[in-house]
Amino acid sequence: MTSDVVAISSPAPGRMPTERSSVPPVMLLQGDAGTAGACLPAGSFDLLYVDPPFFSGRRRRGRAGPGFRDQWGDDIDRYQGWLMPRLAGMRDLLAPSGSLIVHLDWHAVHPVKVALDHLFGRAQFINEIIWSYRTGGTSARWLARKHDTLLLYARTPDYKFHPLRERSYLRHHYGFGNVTILRDARGPYRWTGLRDVWEIPALRGNMPERVDFPTQKPLALLRRIVRLLTDPRDLVGDLMCGSGTTLVAAAQLGRRAIGMDFSREALMLAARRLREIEPLLPGTEDGP
Repeated sequence: MTSDVVAISSPAPGRMPTERSSVPPVMLLQGDAGTAGACLPAGSFDLLYVDPPFFSGRRRRGRAGPGFRDQWGDDIDRYQGWLMPRLAGMRDLLAPSGSLIVHLDWHAVHPVKVALDHLFGRAQFINEIIWSYRTGGTSARWLARKHDTLLLYARTPDYKFHPLRERSYLRHHYGFGNVTILRDARGPYRWTGLRDVWEIPALRGNMPERVDFPTQKPLALLRRIVRLLTDPRDLVGDLMCGSGTTLVAAAQLGRRAIGMDFSREALMLAARRLREIEPLLPGTEDGP
């Protein structure tokens, strides 16, 4: 899809699309997410996903690729003072039927949740999605911390939402006379409504989709989000896009996408991934 990827550019009034319909299939912008509201059409995004620094106190960097500094001097007020104005700008970029997902972990999710309740209104909080995964590492002093939290907020009560189904595996192939039991390599299963705890494997170094970006998320996670909250041809945005996983998921599923990041290295990585993808074939995603 080389012709569909706009060259990396800096956002500036007069150079950006002024109408939702004029946004190309994929656009990459270099800059701070805090500048997006002044340059992109208000009310234009059907979905904004953001995976900001987690307040981890660490400098995150790949072995040879791009990275970023997530160090705030243990000052949560300083962190929120940086993050919340950017999230407020993202709220204003949402269409009336649009949604925002903020991806965090235990370091800062609780104060950010309270701030988002004030920003959107508590009635516009839809779900706390738990992404559960299994990775190495444990402690003798606390339980292994093996989940992230995705906070889902809607711009208005008229948000888009497409209920999905997932495979529920069974120990035995009996006792369900009123449902269809199927089987795959893992054993018998039935389709059930998608719940708010998602068990999706985290990326490992030997996986084909893995690139050299320190906080890369799995495509399976982002494809599920895109399917849940958007329609084909909708506009999906990630204004801290890193290696571009959100953009790849959106493009594979026939959505338009705008990605933004302050790191040109990250955007070049995202552009490379976008040029290499192919659309998903019908039936290759979870859910009937």
